[in-house]
Amino acid sequence: MIEFHEDSNALQIHYYLSDKSHSMNAFTLNKAENELLKIIGEVSKILDIQVSTEAYALEEGGIKEIYKFDLKHKNQAKYIGAFLAGILATIISDVVGNSIKTDAELEKLKKQELRLSIEKLQRELEDSDPENKQTNTLIIENLSIVLAETNKVKISKSNFYHTLLNEEKISKVSTQELDRNIEPIGQEKIVPRADFNKFIIEETDIEDEYLEQVELEIVSPVLRRNRSKWKAIYKDKTFSFTMRDNYFQELVITSNLSFSNGTSIICDLETSQKLDGEGEIIPGAKRAFNVSAIIYKDGTRYDVE
Repeated sequence: MIEFHEDSNALQIHYYLSDKSHSMNAFTLNKAENELLKIIGEVSKILDIQVSTEAYALEEGGIKEIYKFDLKHKNQAKYIGAFLAGILATIISDVVGNSIKTDAELEKLKKQELRLSIEKLQRELEDSDPENKQTNTLIIENLSIVLAETNKVKISKSNFYHTLLNEEKISKVSTQELDRNIEPIGQEKIVPRADFNKFIIEETDIEDEYLEQVELEIVSPVLRRNRSKWKAIYKDKTFSFTMRDNYFQELVITSNLSFSNGTSIICDLETSQKLDGEGEIIPGAKRAFNVSAIIYKDGTRYDVE
């Protein structure tokens, strides 16, 4: 079991170099640091704690980076904030995941699970015996695993290890909790170079969003057979979409259906999705299927048979 320490408030990242030197490519180091800071920022945001992060000078023995965390609101120290260094050490070194397969519904469930885990942790830490470290450790270990599965953390960690692979001198990397005097506590967590690929995202599979029978206000219909790009408004946003209901498209042309200002259609709407480099889900192309009705501005409805 991973051991967490309530008196830790600093995290050491140790880059072991194969040639026993104390230097590495500055661009590689800075890029890796940037990904680490993204993880620290995202985890702090999800945990709803505000910390100031200070970087300490590099030490000998390969390259060591030290990040010291000071809680801006001291009353948070009784809860999650006191374990931040241990949580980050576990996320960076222990939780393996090399793919992202998700959809909108799964993301909602993951967020709900995370919020419930945080609330449970806060309640149990508040009510628990300070000497019962085994119980607290198990709760925080589970929380670290949930945090590590969020898209933004996964992407930043993947970028971190992918960056380190570009530096041939790095033989392994480790995380280490430090106390308030910057002295090591607990066990150093080491990731050998051969395991870097375990943390790198190899597959990103984001399912399309599919909404059934929504109402789209048509801004610009296409009334020709050789074109299918339409423009509509949905939830106050204007976008282009491809009409994939061939029967409806043909009906519009052959029946000479009109689309005046304010005319809407009822249809299924599919939106492609992808992850950007920051782990955000970005909507892509939109497609309309199964048009069931046209609704005119005066309320008249034309059902598509």
